[in-house]
Amino acid sequence: MGLKKFVTILFLLLFVQGFGQGFKMHYSNSFADCFGAVEVMDYNTSSHLQFPGNFGLRDDFIGFDPDFHEVNSVWLRLEPNVDGVFEFEISTENNVDFSYHLFRATDNSFCEHLEADKAAPEISQSISYHNKGAMDAGGDKFKGSIETKKTDVFYLMIHTNSTYKGRVTVNYRRIGKVAVTESVVQDYRTGKTDNFIRVRIRDKESGSPVEANMIISGVDKDNYLFLGTDFYFDATIAREMHIESNTQGYFLFVKDFESKGSSTNNMEILLELERLAPGKKLALENIKFEQDEDKFLPIAYPALKRLLDFMAVNDQLNIEIQGHVNAPGYRNNGRIKALSESRARAVKKFLKDNGIEGSRMEVKGYGNTEMIFEEPIDVHQEEANRRVEIKIID
Repeated sequence: MGLKKFVTILFLLLFVQGFGQGFKMHYSNSFADCFGAVEVMDYNTSSHLQFPGNFGLRDDFIGFDPDFHEVNSVWLRLEPNVDGVFEFEISTENNVDFSYHLFRATDNSFCEHLEADKAAPEISQSISYHNKGAMDAGGDKFKGSIETKKTDVFYLMIHTNSTYKGRVTVNYRRIGKVAVTESVVQDYRTGKTDNFIRVRIRDKESGSPVEANMIISGVDKDNYLFLGTDFYFDATIAREMHIESNTQGYFLFVKDFESKGSSTNNMEILLELERLAPGKKLALENIKFEQDEDKFLPIAYPALKRLLDFMAVNDQLNIEIQGHVNAPGYRNNGRIKALSESRARAVKKFLKDNGIEGSRMEVKGYGNTEMIFEEPIDVHQEEANRRVEIKIID
């Protein structure tokens, strides 16, 4: 094995081990694996997922229950933020029999605990459409219910013994004091009179507030899911902040900020989210490839996972995946155009392999015909030309 290849593999393993929830060797982006669970952001709407037809990279129940063999499953990560009761209703297309298993996560290492056979579900139920006694009064959905605190995190696994690739729908109901509705303004300062970093989320077109789902790193609450329109944090010495938003009905938002002030200065950050609409496009940051190849660099996988969740959250969305290359001064010949298309196809394959229906995605390679900088002068402009974009079809 060459040194370059060895270093690349070693970096990927270290990256996988440290990414997200402490992923290790069995890291996966597939909905069918615990590590690839879809993060549910909006509990006022339904979640619609397509069964992938397989159990992902690993049978999550192997060793945990010798009588249960995973065949075809989807995983959801739930953070309902309610002091009271959390209910969910599950239904499938074509009346497919299924089972579900609800786990309460004790920390961010839940999937590792599951892998080590150290996690047990709080609710498990097998559902048969031929067994009417398992149904609710409506006869077409199945209910689960559990008492919760606003800090609770759950993982819901829905499983079927067939290789069925239809949809499963989950509806939610929160009974009690819902934390996110107490106020759209979230104040995390330790001293209310101190200086602050303020983050505001607004609709790009109307300027009106948007109740967004965000992950913010660099404010002493890493891996914490924020819900609201305005947030206040303590102002501190120079630091880097990373903000992600994956809010239903809006494009992905991912950006890094640098605070150059101190605890005596205020900082205002305005996030403008763009609504989804046919014809609109979004450049996907950090989806990088090896030189002249369609193979992803390790840095691409977090961005691909964000895109995967985006397609899952907006389950009715159809897109065109567009590939672009940096080739100033060259004709858009077959090799250049083919490379841009093969990179776009690699993105589609990743999404399809991890549970997104292939019919929702089209692919087109533009070669170098739509470079942002026709004569790039630095590496940043070259990378801006070398990109993948998505275009909303409908």
